[in-house]
Amino acid sequence: MNCAVKFQDLLQSGPVHTDQALAFFDELEPVDVSFMLGTWRGKGFPTHHRMDGLMENFNWYGKIFESSEDVHPLVFQRRNGDIVKLNPLWFPMKYAGRSRLSMSALGRLMFDLGTRVLKTGKSRARLRMTEYRGKVSATMVYDQKAINDVFRKVDDNTVLGVMDLKAENYRPFFFVLERA
Repeated sequence: MNCAVKFQDLLQSGPVHTDQALAFFDELEPVDVSFMLGTWRGKGFPTHHRMDGLMENFNWYGKIFESSEDVHPLVFQRRNGDIVKLNPLWFPMKYAGRSRLSMSALGRLMFDLGTRVLKTGKSRARLRMTEYRGKVSATMVYDQKAINDVFRKVDDNTVLGVMDLKAENYRPFFFVLERA
């Protein structure tokens, strides 16, 4: 089965088990740094992870890769339509997850208001080629966090990303990027 077709089947089937998502990720071809340059829209790839749906609830736009040295890892769309780049330093990954507050209208409003303070114009990550699960592929390395986002190619305009976070008992978080 073609990877793009299998990808659509997995997305439409609802949340998949992490092992199934990793097996699919392992089937995908690596990408190089130049492939990732540009603006990408983000969306979830549900695996019953504690962060599933969280980014979308806060109106996650995606990521912007200006060059290998200038990457904006957290880009959101404010309620007024403006695009804002946020500094990941202020997001405690240990506590990131779905909760009644984070998934509520009040949580969305608080986040939107917080974007006024947490925004940045500075790049907060860079792209490197790294090995992950036996393949060398483009990887976004956060400047101030022990996080690497590894990308694999679904098709010419879509990648599956996995957030590899250095933390005890961390399950990988999966997401999709589509070229804007």
